[in-house]
Amino acid sequence: MKNPLLKYFLLFGGACLALASCDGSGSSESADDSVQMFMQEPVTDPNIQPNVLPYTIEFEEQSFINKPALPGLQSYTSAVNKAGEILVVGGRRQGLHTFMPAPEKNFIPDSANNFLYILDPASGDFWSFDVNGLKDELSEQLQSNNLQGYHDLETDEMYVVGGYGWKADGSDMKTFGSIIRFKVEPLTQAIKNGASASEIEALMEYGKDDRFAVTGGELAKLNGRFYLVFGQRFDGQYRAFGGTDFTQEYTEEIRVFTLKPGSLDILSYGATTSSDPDRPFHRRDGNIIEDVDPTTGMERITALGGVFPPGIIGGYDYPIYITGPQNPVVKKDVHQKFSQYECPVISIYDDESSNKSIYSTMFGGIGLYYYSQDSVQKSIYNMATAQGRNDGIPFVADISTFIEGADGVYSEYINAKPIQGNRLLGTSITFIGNRALISNGKATANGVLKLSGLAAGEKVLAGYILGGIEAAAPLPEIPNKGTCASNSLFAVYVTKTPSGAIPSSFAIKADSNTQ
Repeated sequence: MKNPLLKYFLLFGGACLALASCDGSGSSESADDSVQMFMQEPVTDPNIQPNVLPYTIEFEEQSFINKPALPGLQSYTSAVNKAGEILVVGGRRQGLHTFMPAPEKNFIPDSANNFLYILDPASGDFWSFDVNGLKDELSEQLQSNNLQGYHDLETDEMYVVGGYGWKADGSDMKTFGSIIRFKVEPLTQAIKNGASASEIEALMEYGKDDRFAVTGGELAKLNGRFYLVFGQRFDGQYRAFGGTDFTQEYTEEIRVFTLKPGSLDILSYGATTSSDPDRPFHRRDGNIIEDVDPTTGMERITALGGVFPPGIIGGYDYPIYITGPQNPVVKKDVHQKFSQYECPVISIYDDESSNKSIYSTMFGGIGLYYYSQDSVQKSIYNMATAQGRNDGIPFVADISTFIEGADGVYSEYINAKPIQGNRLLGTSITFIGNRALISNGKATANGVLKLSGLAAGEKVLAGYILGGIEAAAPLPEIPNKGTCASNSLFAVYVTKTPSGAIPSSFAIKADSNTQ
């Protein structure tokens, strides 16, 4: 019988219990302001194939002189203002929830992130506002986790939908059937200027509709319509091993809607479902990104991975492509080995080659396969497997790239080096793109980096990776322990220079028969 621990651990992502490398020292005061840099470049691994990626990607971990440690956060949503500062909304700042029976509280209210943060990734300065000072309907949703957010750059309006968290009175937990809208520029300036709660409230609009009650999905916009893609509704107390004080339902839908002008009321609405007996829409907490169709160059929404197929502790390995409100393409003949759980995805469009291709480089996370484990990680992995605790979806240190060509051929590669130090990072966060690339023609309107916008050898800042879950081992050495909400900040650079990578055929399947 499979151990259900990991399934429930992944219900909303973990946060901090015990992990020495996540004590905040990574971003606190240091002797100098040097960055820790690692570059995806050929090493001695004989499995590397040269020049299979048309770019080189670097991840530089930032450190700052005489600055307070950045907050450790995961499962938040974010936006970037014109100055390049990052707005962080919601999420969790603590470790893995407990597994106690009723009447204990497994999601401790104090573990919710009750601050709106503004972070300057260049200087390490940050500002915060405690949402507990706002009226209840705003404060409870703004400190939920796995909420969905979308920042419309044309209007500067940020939309925050759903999320799972504590009711304001602390009586229970729920998925919020509500939507909040505000403009990013005025809000970030107000927080930096020390605005009062009433001034912050005046910048926000609030609406209610049960169709917004989703957590672990994603909110995107395509051709003037909003898309609330997949996810679940979870109401009541989290229980690891069953109980009567909660309900859980996957949406299994792509909800498409528009809003009435000047309002947060839904104007038009439709929900796309699937009649496939395999239930490909029964997924949540995957990588749902905005990218482009390599054949047409048109914007679309892509779902890579996600968990859990009905009755299975595992993840989806085939993608779904959404180009409109009808007929999403489910590619069940294509198999993605890495990063089934939400992690940073850097999307790069090679629009110059004869076979135009979209590259999705994924930073760590949790996956069905792995390649790189150090000796300590491998020892713990083998021990947990021998004890029957390998559920087949471990934390990984690998950086992988999933490729779709205009010719209909798919491939996947493992970058030549894993995350520096083989750290198990990236879970339960998304990539924070550099919006300046859009205005200077180096990225599409939905933020996909275009290689045609770069000169040969040119290096650009693609964006940032902030926080996320960090694990001490691929599988827990001791159940319920060994993870934290990281406070690491990485700057991600892309250079238009080809680099080598390892075919995913060399990856190792993570299951109970693999030691």
